[in-house]
Amino acid sequence: MPSYDNDLVLTELATGEGSGTWGDTTNLNLELIGEAFSYGTGATFDSDANKTVTVDQASNLYRRMFIDVTSSATLSATRTLEINPTTMSKTMVIKNSTSGSQSIIIKQGSGATVTIGNGLSKMVVLTGSGSGAAVIDVLGSIDLGANAKINGGQFGITADETATFTNKTINGANNTITIADSSIASNAAIDASKIANGNVSNAEFQYLDGVTSSIQSQLDSAVNFGNNSWITSAEGRERFYFATNSNTIIKYDGNFRVDNNSNVSRFSVDNSGNGVFSGDITAYGSPSDIALKENVDVIDNALEKVNQLKGITYDLKSDGNRLTGLVAQDLQEVLPEAVYTHKDIETKEEHLAIRYGNTVGLLVEAIKELSEEVKTLKDNK
Repeated sequence: MPSYDNDLVLTELATGEGSGTWGDTTNLNLELIGEAFSYGTGATFDSDANKTVTVDQASNLYRRMFIDVTSSATLSATRTLEINPTTMSKTMVIKNSTSGSQSIIIKQGSGATVTIGNGLSKMVVLTGSGSGAAVIDVLGSIDLGANAKINGGQFGITADETATFTNKTINGANNTITIADSSIASNAAIDASKIANGNVSNAEFQYLDGVTSSIQSQLDSAVNFGNNSWITSAEGRERFYFATNSNTIIKYDGNFRVDNNSNVSRFSVDNSGNGVFSGDITAYGSPSDIALKENVDVIDNALEKVNQLKGITYDLKSDGNRLTGLVAQDLQEVLPEAVYTHKDIETKEEHLAIRYGNTVGLLVEAIKELSEEVKTLKDNK
């Protein structure tokens, strides 16, 4: 009976076969041979799914040389087009004109496949090697000659050729162009925003103009502040001054503040010189020379004033510490000079505070008055 054993899937008549139909079969074969060198198009993908087509001994789109693959359905993902039989070996050009902007994969057996992007064409070979048949991308490893041109223009295949690239994109890790320094024109005007991640502008790039040594070395030297001149902040205010082998001076607006690593203020000094510490202060001496004083008055009725005070112990609300001292409001009634108002470093709330050193004079005079009373009692016994 008639069979086929060829890459165009044509009917082959054995001796004595096709009696009465030999001419029809031959004519059909000639038409199919012509079809194998022609162009064809068709909506291969009639659904959003993979598709298998089989070329038989009748006219078939996939016997043609150039096939424009379309779809009546919109593809939502890359789809596979499998071409059978796996014994058909053939060269064809396939264009992906499917709807949905998806790629299609050309497959023949279990071997290699070729992916065609949407709107693109590829020349492929079906190996026809049976169940393991593969699809080969013919132009995937093409070696163009020295006189090759792309789109009518010279491509610059050999090293000694000159080529101009206009609005061309080179993608991929291996698509590398090396340009010698001598090949870059002095007026090339390369846009700095096209370098690296594009975050550096042309104006910023020009800041490098005039750099005469390692930028890192210049930065390292910049942190060594000079002596005998003020270091200013961004707004132009003088902040630090380092005198040679002498004073270190700090200027500030508002408060000078010291915080710990938990961002808690521990010490501040305001513009009037008032200092506030959140912890203990240890001081060794206080100016008390009579030459520094005027309007000197001895505290009167000191014992009576002391009797209006209460020596107390208490827990400090802010940290729970157990302390001892006086009540500022009580002391303010009898010795206001020893009481002042301070602002909390954190809350900025104002509270009364005591200059405890200033209570010494009151206590001394109270003890003297008490001593006089004791002496009088002894004298009158």
